[in-house]
Amino acid sequence: MNDKTDYRLENIRKKEMTLRAVRHEILTSESEKALNLILDATAPVSLVQSFPDQDLYYLLHKIGGDDFVPVLSMARSDQWEYILDVEVWNNDRLDIEGMTKTFDLLFQADPQRMLRWIIKEKPDYFEFYLSKNMDIFIREHDDIPPEDFDDYITFDDKFYFRFPDKPKIDEDEMPVPEDSAPAWELIEKMLDALARMDLSVFHGLLLETIALLGAEAEEEQFRLKNIRLAEKGFLPTHEAIGIYQPTKLSAIRKRPVILEKNIIQFDPDIPLPPQFFSQFVKGDNLLVKALALFTPEATLTLETEMAALINKVISADKIKLRAKEDLEKAIKKTCACLNLGLEAICETDPTPQKAKNIINEYFLEDIFRSGSRAAIQLTARAVNWFKTSFMNKSHLPLSFLGEHFLGTVGGLFLDRPLYFDNYASGELYRNFQSLSDIKDTSESLDQIIALDHFLIHLAPDISSFKEGILTYKTLILTLWAKNRLNLEPTLEPIPVKIFKDFFIALFSKTPENAPGQIQINDLIFWASEILKTEDTDIPEPLKIVFSNLIKALEDEYSRVNPRDIDPKFIPHFLLK
Repeated sequence: MNDKTDYRLENIRKKEMTLRAVRHEILTSESEKALNLILDATAPVSLVQSFPDQDLYYLLHKIGGDDFVPVLSMARSDQWEYILDVEVWNNDRLDIEGMTKTFDLLFQADPQRMLRWIIKEKPDYFEFYLSKNMDIFIREHDDIPPEDFDDYITFDDKFYFRFPDKPKIDEDEMPVPEDSAPAWELIEKMLDALARMDLSVFHGLLLETIALLGAEAEEEQFRLKNIRLAEKGFLPTHEAIGIYQPTKLSAIRKRPVILEKNIIQFDPDIPLPPQFFSQFVKGDNLLVKALALFTPEATLTLETEMAALINKVISADKIKLRAKEDLEKAIKKTCACLNLGLEAICETDPTPQKAKNIINEYFLEDIFRSGSRAAIQLTARAVNWFKTSFMNKSHLPLSFLGEHFLGTVGGLFLDRPLYFDNYASGELYRNFQSLSDIKDTSESLDQIIALDHFLIHLAPDISSFKEGILTYKTLILTLWAKNRLNLEPTLEPIPVKIFKDFFIALFSKTPENAPGQIQINDLIFWASEILKTEDTDIPEPLKIVFSNLIKALEDEYSRVNPRDIDPKFIPHFLLK
């Protein structure tokens, strides 16, 4: 008997793994090919209904709603319900426009089945939608229809309904095509189909719609939706946000049993995890290399953890799932933070095998928190600095820091800190994904803090600034020039005639083997006078700031003839 049971279970496992391979091919194919693979399958209904809810939802947006209608007609009712749960809610309120769009797709897929399901399983949900779009009037048998009933519709001369938002279009006016059927047109089709199916159910639906308490029905549907999504890892925002709680390595949980020694045996009653995210877990980073070392059995467990983790990120960030790009955004962020967490835990030995051992030992969620900790520490440091900074006390905008420093600080001041990539990889900001990102940002923050410390000692008179563009570059270079020209240390522009003397001296002694070194030394010497310290004691981050300033001057103006100086083309100084 046990042999028969094991044999049957093995057959089920093989069938499920075969379906899993087919689903993976569909998910990673282009939209047109993916649709053909589904429709041309030997048993398309079984294939569609075997998809985890999240995978099917991803395909809906990948293929496109109109083209996906044949697939929706084969989907299970609970798959339909998942699409409604993630598609039509705007925080805690139902989005009527989203309901119209989704109802239209489901009604196209299978009109009668859709009506039977929604009325039997979710009557309050459907009645809420109707109540927001139509007025209903019941005429007694001995009442004469009022004269103003021209815009009402009836199928039985007893129940009348109309759509207040239905536009009045002149006969000569061409209607404007819409992406999906307008609410009034869709509802009229659904009610007509329902009346033809069962007139008594149609009557009952309209009677209940009239008596519905909209706010109460919406609140109850919100509660039920949260319960269903929580089972898939979509926790309420106030709970899911805990995923960003910084965690030290010494404080994170260890798996009770090493992952590869605790492989969960196949159970036909437990659905296989979603796979939609697997195609985005790619690249040449530590996470991808470590995952490649796991066996297929262990990968199944990791996919379950990964799906739950991505869902928590979606909930915590309040990501509206309206397109496949929204899903990709959450997946890439999760993978970036996991890779950062692995590098942070590996420290000096970031090898794939070491990373694999860490995944074997710790839950993915806690590795994610370790990565989150590295970025949040930078944010906390930036916020603490800004509270007592020269900029804040002087009420200067962040643009005072210039493009690069502004980008660095701006990314850290976001609710979820981001790395300022300045389009190096095609994006202005992206997620922190490696310790090198943390190091680069930390070094830039060191320079900003050192610069701010210098400005506190410099104590410039900001009120003397009247014209031009004020940044730390123009402030420091202008005051340096004025000091060397024996002018008042204000932020009033320097006359060009006077500035020419400084400009000539600036580039008259530039050694070929070390361009700018004399100028850097002079700027550092001036700074040491301000800080009342030896020039050798100037902090290294501040020296880097000064070095970059002089390098920019060298690159821009070292070949400019002093006679050609024009204030409009020398933005590094305040000139007139």
